Formats: sequence, C-alpha cells, structure tokens
Amino acid sequence: MSRSNRQVARLIEELVRGVQTGKIKLRWIVLFVILAAGYFLLQPMLNEKLGADLPGLNDVADSPQESQQTRRRDSAQTSESTPATHSATSDELQEILRSDTRRVYTSRAGLRYTGGSLQGHRLKHLMTHARDQPDRAGQHGVFDTDDVAEIVSLVDEAYLQAQAGRDTRTQREEERTVYDVNMRRRVGYIGGQSGNRRNRPAAKHIRIVVEGDRLITAFPLRP
Repeated sequence: MSRSNRQVARLIEELVRGVQTGKIKLRWIVLFVILAAGYFLLQPMLNEKLGADLPGLNDVADSPQESQQTRRRDSAQTSESTPATHSATSDELQEILRSDTRRVYTSRAGLRYTGGSLQGHRLKHLMTHARDQPDRAGQHGVFDTDDVAEIVSLVDEAYLQAQAGRDTRTQREEERTVYDVNMRRRVGYIGGQSGNRRNRPAAKHIRIVVEGDRLITAFPLRP
C-alpha cells in the first residue's frame, strides 16, 4: 500500500479508536458508520474505475499489528547489521585518510587503528609504507600495493599468523609486542637510501608492532 493510502488507513484507525474510547459524540458515531459503510461498499468499484489502491477494511484492522511487526523487523535488521566491532569499508578507510578524524577503526582480525603518530592516525602512519621515501636515511619498508584496503587485509593476515605462532619471531619491548612474520612470499621491498643502493631488494616478512590489540606500525621487512 502506498504512503497516501497508509495515511488514509491511519486516519480511519484513529476514528475507530475514538469510537471505542467514547471520545466521539453519538451523532459523529452515526455519521462515521454511514460514511465508513459507504466507503467500504464503494472501495472495490473505485479501485477498478480509478486504478487506485485504496485501503480496505483489512488494511485498517491490521495496520496497528503490521506497524508493530514492521518496527520489530526493522529493529532486528538494524541489530543484525551492526557488528560488535566495526569493520570499515574501503570508502570509510579512504575517508579516514582524507580527514583529521581520530575515529577508532577495528579491522576484521581485531587490530585497532587509533589516533596517534606524527600523521595523526595510525592508519595514516601505516600508509607512509605504501610509497618509497628514497631520501630517507637507512632503509624503508614499502608494500607492493598502495591500496589501503589491501594493505589492511595483508596486515590482518600477518597478525592472525602471528597469533597462531606460525613462522613468527616475537619480541617484547615494555608494553609493546613486536612480531616479525615470514609470509613466505613477496609482500613488498626495501626502499630508503639503503634499499635503493641495493636495487630495492624484495621483502617477504612483515613487522607488526602492537600495544595490546592497538596497532602501532606495520611494514615489510628483510631480516
């Protein structure tokens, strides 16, 4: 039923409620009954002649129940579509990179990207390893892709591998944990001044530094 038809049904419903509660005087009750009877008798013919979808008696009688069911269904759908930990889409990740927001983003593997670092957000810091910095002193680990969603997914893969203890060397540095994860495939290369002098050697390891479940940094590494 269209929106206008629902409004008509709601109006009739209110009149029915008024009759039931005694708020409408007797003469209005009689007039209402006559008009309602005429409407419902003519409703099928009007639908046929006008090509409309006018509300019928069943629409009026069922509308309160349908409204409650709709609210319950919408509430259930909203609950189901809201995960316990938010996993942002690629567009949302791009929005964080473009803005000054300090919103916390939780990846699918449970890593939290929060405000912090010189860039203002750990996600922005992670993306400093998406491109080479040839003039940077020493070496600079660079991912083979500059797509933020792909890099986050790759870090998730390495983090889960580290949690499982596979091909991972773990170090503790006060409150931080450092994982050097052997991905057993190329994931990036070594840039910076040192890496460029060596023709950017391939990197198959990822170093992940965390504080609890909060990511501090991650980048390709060549031990």
